[in-house]
Amino acid sequence: MPDPDPGPGPDPEFAPAADRWALRLERRYAHPVDTVWRAVTQPVHLAQWFPSAVEVDLRVGGTMTFTFGEGGPHLTGEVTALDPPRLLAFTWGEDDMRFELEPDGDGTRFVLVTTFDDRYGAPSYAAGWDMCLAALSPVLAGTPVPPSGRAVSRHEELVARFGLDRPEVTDGPAGWSARWERQLTCPAEVAWDLFLGGLPAPGVGEPFRAPAAQEVALGTVVEADRPRVLALDVAPTEPGDTVRLELGDGTGHGARLVLTVTGTDAGERDAAVDQWGGGAVAHVAAEAAAWASAHA
Repeated sequence: MPDPDPGPGPDPEFAPAADRWALRLERRYAHPVDTVWRAVTQPVHLAQWFPSAVEVDLRVGGTMTFTFGEGGPHLTGEVTALDPPRLLAFTWGEDDMRFELEPDGDGTRFVLVTTFDDRYGAPSYAAGWDMCLAALSPVLAGTPVPPSGRAVSRHEELVARFGLDRPEVTDGPAGWSARWERQLTCPAEVAWDLFLGGLPAPGVGEPFRAPAAQEVALGTVVEADRPRVLALDVAPTEPGDTVRLELGDGTGHGARLVLTVTGTDAGERDAAVDQWGGGAVAHVAAEAAAWASAHA
C-alpha cells in the first residue's frame, strides 16, 4: 500500500523544549472553529482520526483514557488547560499535547503541539501526526476516512530533515566515540539480518566479515546475543577500536538501533564514521525502509 498523502501544510517543526523535545504541526481546514472544535474534542469524532479511542471528562483536571484497539494497551491523561473553542491541552501518558484553534477567514487554523522525551522517536511521531491530521479532513467533511499506511518514506524523509541520521561525536583524553541512534522501520530480527548482510551470525571469538567483501575481516566478535547485541574488537587494519550494535524497542515503526564506535587514534575517527555511519547504519536503515514498504 503506498504511503498516504500527509495533507497540505507546512512541514513539522522540531525543536528542544526545556529538557524535552517538541513537535509543532499546523494545518488549515475549510470549516469554522466550532466544527473543528467538536472534531478534536468529542470522542465519537476523535476515534476517527486520533491514534486511539478517547474518553474525556472535558474540564481542567478531568481524566482522559486512551485505548489502542480492542484488547490493546491503555494510557491515561489529564486535561491541563481548556478554553473552548480555542485551546485544549492534556497529558497523553508521559507526553504533553496542545490543540490550538484560530479563525482563518472562513476556515480554521489548527495547531497541534506535542512535547516528549524521546528525541529519536520524533520522525515516527511526526509521520504519524501527519497522517492523523490528513485523516481529520474527511472527518470534518463527513466523508469516509481512507485506510492509513505506515508512512515509511515520510518517516525516512523526516529522519534526515531533523538531523537524526548524524552521529553524536565526542572527544576526550581517553579517545573518541561516535554514536548513532536510529529509529528503524522493521523489527529487530530483520535489522539483525540486514546488518549481517544475510551471512550467518559469527560467534564470540570468530571474525566479523564485511557482508559485501567476505574476504575482509572487520573485527573479532566479543559479544553476540541475537537479535539484541553484537560487539566486536575492530581489526588492526580497520579504523576504530570497538564497535557495539544494540537493537532495542522503539516506536511503533520498529526497532531502535544504537551503534557506537570508539577509538584512540584521532586520525581514524572520520574514516570510522564513514564506514559505520555512512556505510552500516545508513545501509540498514535504507534496507529496513525497503523491507517495510514491501510488507505494508
